[in-house]
Amino acid sequence: MKRIAALALAGLLISAVWVTADPTPTPTPTPTPTPSPTKEKEGRISGIAIQRPQGGWLGLELVDQAFRLTFYNAKKHPVAADKTSAVLWWPVHYQPNNERTELTPSDNPAVLASPYSVRPPYSFKLHISLLADGVDPEDYVLDFSA
Repeated sequence: MKRIAALALAGLLISAVWVTADPTPTPTPTPTPTPSPTKEKEGRISGIAIQRPQGGWLGLELVDQAFRLTFYNAKKHPVAADKTSAVLWWPVHYQPNNERTELTPSDNPAVLASPYSVRPPYSFKLHISLLADGVDPEDYVLDFSA
């Protein structure tokens, strides 16, 4: 009987010590790496992304039935437009001539826009010519679908 009492007492003591001890080690705080000022997060292009051969991107979108062309740098952040205007044309089914519009600078220096309302359906082959004074035009052809 004394042996059973001694074992029970020993079990209670071990349990008490175990409960008061912290079974999980405290993790050491790891230093968080500080972001390098030279590494920028890549941005997001609005609309259809068009990569330019000399570097950078264009974002073409249809906003309120009118075209908007936004200029982006290589990291996909908006930059001031390096072209003064753009001419867009596309074939339509309701007349023999192609529809055309000119995009001109807007309030935002990175955007060329047009007030011309584009009629649906919004699925056609779109021709884009970017124009600047004294420079050859920059041309693109894409399948537009909105």
